[in-house]
Amino acid sequence: MSVYKALRGDSSVQFVETARKLAVHTRKCCLKMPKRYTFYGAQELSALADTVYNEVKMANSVFPGNQHEAQLRQDHLIEANATLQALIGQLGIMADLLKQNPEKLRWLGNSLEEWASLISEEAKLISGVKKSDKERFKNLP
Repeated sequence: MSVYKALRGDSSVQFVETARKLAVHTRKCCLKMPKRYTFYGAQELSALADTVYNEVKMANSVFPGNQHEAQLRQDHLIEANATLQALIGQLGIMADLLKQNPEKLRWLGNSLEEWASLISEEAKLISGVKKSDKERFKNLP
């Protein structure tokens, strides 16, 4: 049976899919960047986005049976969020560098807006997962 769109909520693993979309978008944009930025930003942006994805995948693969495992899951989510914040900083630096040469920005299009949208959505989803995990796992041994 179908659920009306207005009644649908976020999937419990939406944070993993959004992180994957962020990694794909980041890599796609980094491949379009001028070659001279490859070692001075593009590689780091791609690595940070991949780390966010890897951390949320690792967090999602932990099924807590005790407080230690719940803390391990929480640690992966914290690392993913911290890496996401680092990605925001590096993306800002790269945007400033790219804006110094505006005639070569045609390839960029609305990529910065999509990056910002994916990053803010992922941050909200990670925050929500951390909050729900705290409530779900508080009574574990």
